[in-house]
Amino acid sequence: MTLLAAAQLIANSLRLDAPAPPIEGAVDWTQLLHHADGHSLTPLLYTVWRDSGQLDLLPPAVCQRMAQAYADNALRNSYIRQELVELDGLLTGAGVPHLLLKGWSLIENLYPDPAQRVLYDHDFLVPADRAEAGQHALRTAGFRPLTGKDEWVEKHLPSLWRNDGYKWNGYLFDPLYPRPVELHVRLWEQGWRGLQVRQLPDPWADAPTRTIAGVPMQRLADEAMLIHLAMHFAGHLVEREARLNQLLDLARLAQKRAVTLDWEKTLHQAEQAGVSRFVYASLFLAHQVFGSPLPLQAIWQRLAAATPPGFRAWLAEDGAADVLTSDFRRRDRGKDYQLTFLAARSLGERLGIVRFAALPPLGQLAAKYKLRQRWLGPLLYPRYVAERVGSYGRNMLRSRKNGEE
Repeated sequence: MTLLAAAQLIANSLRLDAPAPPIEGAVDWTQLLHHADGHSLTPLLYTVWRDSGQLDLLPPAVCQRMAQAYADNALRNSYIRQELVELDGLLTGAGVPHLLLKGWSLIENLYPDPAQRVLYDHDFLVPADRAEAGQHALRTAGFRPLTGKDEWVEKHLPSLWRNDGYKWNGYLFDPLYPRPVELHVRLWEQGWRGLQVRQLPDPWADAPTRTIAGVPMQRLADEAMLIHLAMHFAGHLVEREARLNQLLDLARLAQKRAVTLDWEKTLHQAEQAGVSRFVYASLFLAHQVFGSPLPLQAIWQRLAAATPPGFRAWLAEDGAADVLTSDFRRRDRGKDYQLTFLAARSLGERLGIVRFAALPPLGQLAAKYKLRQRWLGPLLYPRYVAERVGSYGRNMLRSRKNGEE
């Protein structure tokens, strides 16, 4: 069984437009479980095969391992729910407005059983001028920075967690694995990868208050949530670390809100932010892989028209197979820039990509080297270039050594 065949069996079992197909033929269960784990789908896959009466077709050890992942994730998510309520209280007590991004709101909206969806962190959107106050409230409550993580990131403050000496053993569904908390000041990076990507006009304007985890919380409106999920998945797709569970979230939202979603509003907001092409890409792949519905033809044609032909061609020819076989643990270096160039809509964007590859934006340089004064950034470009050259040389030597071995 090839990796693609194993991934296709996983995806077909989770499609929204057809029941899970019967498990037939020889299955490389080691490969399938490794892939399902990596895409955070093992607990969900277990329930789908359980409910379709197919667990008897699995080897006993495989069935037991999947059942354990489901049970552990159920316990893990019970802790996450409690943490979310605590975090909401901490931010509210500090006077920090916050919108819940993805996370538990997706579970309650899109999954009938919380144990089906794997979560790894808590994300909130907060006003930029209150972000430090929120960070201080979390630090006071015992959250500490993750070392060596997100040195490039500008869209959120440094990730925090309560580690308490925990040492991870590699098990992806460990209930005790600490959950990082990220306070976002943007939904995605401004000028992401050199492209003319902007922010949504005002995600706070129509953000509803809903009962989430038993308490009132604000979350993104459905239109902004769909754009955010699409951009989130497309970003990971380009950066070679996409997971199928991210695409399934979008597919389920598109199916559940197919009738009630204001597609004109969605399209207008995506166009204003310069991300229509990524909404197209993610909706296209969600339809291809999981059978989610597409927007009305007029909307779909406008999304397609906003997407460069080369990017559309790659999505049609290679996109589904690329997503199905992706592995964040073995990133495909080089293709990230190939896909970024395919997504570029102008010469100016292509030049921006080249600049991003050679010299990162000052904000990212300041974040990487923890500068308090951004104007000092240009002084660090020589250091950055020297580090890039050194890293390239070490990678070349490592590749040559591996080839000789």
